[in-house]
Amino acid sequence: MTREFVVSDERPSVSYGPTRNLDEWVLAVTCEDERVEIVLDERAMYDLWVEVRGVPWPDPPKSPKNERLVRQLVHAANGADEEMLQDALEALGVRR
Repeated sequence: MTREFVVSDERPSVSYGPTRNLDEWVLAVTCEDERVEIVLDERAMYDLWVEVRGVPWPDPPKSPKNERLVRQLVHAANGADEEMLQDALEALGVRR
Protein backbone atom coordinates (compact mmCIF):
# COMPACT_ATOMS: atom_id res chain seq x y z
CA MET A 1 0.00 0.00 0.00
CA THR A 2 1.26 3.48 -0.86
CA ARG A 3 0.04 6.61 0.90
CA GLU A 4 0.72 10.08 -0.46
CA PHE A 5 1.27 13.17 1.65
CA VAL A 6 1.75 16.74 0.45
CA VAL A 7 4.40 18.88 2.11
CA SER A 8 3.02 22.16 3.41
CA ASP A 9 3.73 25.19 1.22
CA GLU A 10 3.34 27.59 4.12
CA ARG A 11 5.69 25.82 6.49
CA PRO A 12 7.72 23.21 4.65
CA SER A 13 9.91 21.25 6.99
CA VAL A 14 12.00 18.14 6.53
CA SER A 15 14.27 16.96 9.31
CA TYR A 16 16.09 13.86 10.43
CA GLY A 17 17.95 12.71 13.49
CA PRO A 18 18.43 9.89 15.95
CA THR A 19 15.54 8.69 18.06
CA ARG A 20 15.83 8.72 21.83
CA ASN A 21 17.29 5.22 21.94
CA LEU A 22 19.97 6.26 19.35
CA ASP A 23 19.58 2.90 17.53
CA GLU A 24 17.04 4.26 15.07
CA TRP A 25 16.62 7.42 13.02
CA VAL A 26 13.52 9.40 12.21
CA LEU A 27 12.89 11.23 8.94
CA ALA A 28 10.11 13.75 9.58
CA VAL A 29 8.11 15.81 7.08
CA THR A 30 5.57 18.47 8.01
CA CYS A 31 2.55 18.16 5.75
CA GLU A 32 -0.51 20.36 5.46
CA ASP A 33 -2.52 18.72 8.24
CA GLU A 34 -0.03 16.46 9.97
CA ARG A 35 3.57 15.52 10.59
CA VAL A 36 4.74 12.30 8.96
CA GLU A 37 7.58 10.40 10.62
CA ILE A 38 9.42 7.49 9.07
CA VAL A 39 11.56 5.47 11.47
CA LEU A 40 14.69 3.94 9.92
CA ASP A 41 17.24 1.57 11.35
CA GLU A 42 20.87 2.61 11.12
CA ARG A 43 21.52 0.70 7.87
CA ALA A 44 18.52 2.29 6.10
CA MET A 45 19.57 5.75 7.31
CA TYR A 46 23.11 5.11 6.06
CA ASP A 47 21.75 4.11 2.65
CA LEU A 48 19.62 7.27 2.52
CA TRP A 49 22.59 9.44 3.58
CA VAL A 50 24.81 8.00 0.84
CA GLU A 51 22.04 8.37 -1.74
CA VAL A 52 21.39 12.03 -0.90
CA ARG A 53 24.88 13.23 -0.04
CA GLY A 54 26.90 10.99 -2.35
CA VAL A 55 29.49 10.48 0.41
CA PRO A 56 29.98 7.94 3.19
CA TRP A 57 28.31 8.72 6.49
CA PRO A 58 30.61 10.25 9.10
CA ASP A 59 30.96 8.56 12.46
CA PRO A 60 27.89 9.24 14.61
CA PRO A 61 28.26 11.76 17.45
CA LYS A 62 29.68 10.37 20.66
CA SER A 63 27.20 12.05 23.01
CA PRO A 64 23.96 14.06 22.98
CA LYS A 65 25.98 17.19 23.84
CA ASN A 66 28.33 16.51 20.91
CA GLU A 67 25.33 16.06 18.62
CA ARG A 68 23.83 19.39 19.76
CA LEU A 69 27.13 21.21 19.26
CA VAL A 70 27.56 19.78 15.76
CA ARG A 71 24.04 20.90 14.86
CA GLN A 72 24.75 24.41 16.18
CA LEU A 73 27.98 24.52 14.17
CA VAL A 74 26.20 23.48 10.98
CA HIS A 75 23.47 26.09 11.49
CA ALA A 76 26.08 28.78 12.10
CA ALA A 77 28.06 27.71 9.03
CA ASN A 78 24.96 27.98 6.83
CA GLY A 79 24.76 31.70 7.62
CA ALA A 80 28.48 32.46 7.47
CA ASP A 81 30.38 34.26 4.74
CA GLU A 82 33.54 32.84 3.15
CA GLU A 83 35.95 34.58 5.55
CA MET A 84 34.04 33.33 8.60
CA LEU A 85 34.09 29.78 7.21
CA GLN A 86 37.87 29.96 6.62
CA ASP A 87 38.38 31.22 10.19
CA ALA A 88 36.23 28.41 11.57
CA LEU A 89 38.11 25.77 9.58
CA GLU A 90 41.44 27.12 10.80
CA ALA A 91 40.16 27.08 14.39
CA LEU A 92 39.27 23.40 13.90
CA GLY A 93 42.76 22.65 12.57
CA VAL A 94 41.77 22.28 8.91
CA ARG A 95 44.32 23.75 6.51
CA ARG A 96 43.35 25.95 3.58
